[in-house]
Amino acid sequence: MKNISKLLIVLVVGIVTLQADLKSDLTSINTSVVDLNSAVNDTNITAKSLCAPLIALNQQARAIVETITSSSASMSAPLVVDNETMVLVETLFTNVATLSGSSLGLSSNVATLAPMASPLTLSEGITAMLQLSSDIGEMADRIGEMADNILVMADNIGLMADRILLTQEIQSTNLATTQTSVLQTQTNMLSLVSVAETASYDLTIDSLVVEGNLLVARMMAIAFSPWTIASQLQDVKADVNAYLLSIQTLNSTIKDNAANSRTYINSTSLLALSNISVVMTSLGSVLDDYVVGIESIKNITNTSSILDAMDSMLAMSADIGKMSNLILEMSDNILLMADNIGMTADQILLTQTTQSVNITTTQAAILGAQQMAIAIIVARD
Repeated sequence: MKNISKLLIVLVVGIVTLQADLKSDLTSINTSVVDLNSAVNDTNITAKSLCAPLIALNQQARAIVETITSSSASMSAPLVVDNETMVLVETLFTNVATLSGSSLGLSSNVATLAPMASPLTLSEGITAMLQLSSDIGEMADRIGEMADNILVMADNIGLMADRILLTQEIQSTNLATTQTSVLQTQTNMLSLVSVAETASYDLTIDSLVVEGNLLVARMMAIAFSPWTIASQLQDVKADVNAYLLSIQTLNSTIKDNAANSRTYINSTSLLALSNISVVMTSLGSVLDDYVVGIESIKNITNTSSILDAMDSMLAMSADIGKMSNLILEMSDNILLMADNIGMTADQILLTQTTQSVNITTTQAAILGAQQMAIAIIVARD
């Protein structure tokens, strides 16, 4: 009995420690984002000095992205979340949305100075500004992943349901605001040149489109049963995760190439990336159908099966959200690699706009699926 008591004490202390570490990380990240926002607002650029101040901001932004990634990776279940934690997450989403707005204002200043800058200075300034907007977009993506991880690992969803749902709504709104600002920032920069494209990844991207469409077809073919829903969704979760790993592999390759080389871009690569974002929209539509199907049988499904199924739904929706983020990241990295700036601006801007619409639609479906899963978990608890 004493040993059991000691074990319980160790578990409780461990959970409290995880909670404190997470709050400390979130507080520190919020402070860093606020500091970066102040630095963006205070940055003074001139026609002769565009690049250096922007690179300094890039370094700050990159450090924040790495901190968020590290903090998210260090989390482990079971994780008990409280109101203070969720407020910190909500504040983080809001702060990044504010930062993206400040970055948009800075891009307008770069555009104003463009006629007075030398071609080399302007080229470097445009590249640095695109990198900063990409970093801020990735920052929002990593925060979204962290929020998903908190949700998946949370051990007290039932008690915190209202706060979690509010946080998701705030997350969705601010992510949309951030994406809009990042897209407009890139548009401001791309309007100063006629932009770029690549052919290097066409076959790989095309194969991912085919693989994604097959995944959607398999998911659509499933008819839920009260007796098999848990195993059905477990299988789907595994398929979705495998597809995520394929996208992560391509993203790693593109990211490595972006760090070490420049690439000539053609329109087919960006068209293929748009097709992957269409796959994301299809996955979101399937999630919507799953919500309807689960709602229709939840009352005749035993508690153990439905809770296992909802765990799979939460994990699957988180993975689809990560895929969406990776697609935007790949597009940004391909753009930054381009060494043929001046050729296909209209195609790139169209691709970015299409991706933004598709990913926003996907995120809305993810939010709906997560809300349904949480509601069912709360009801069964």
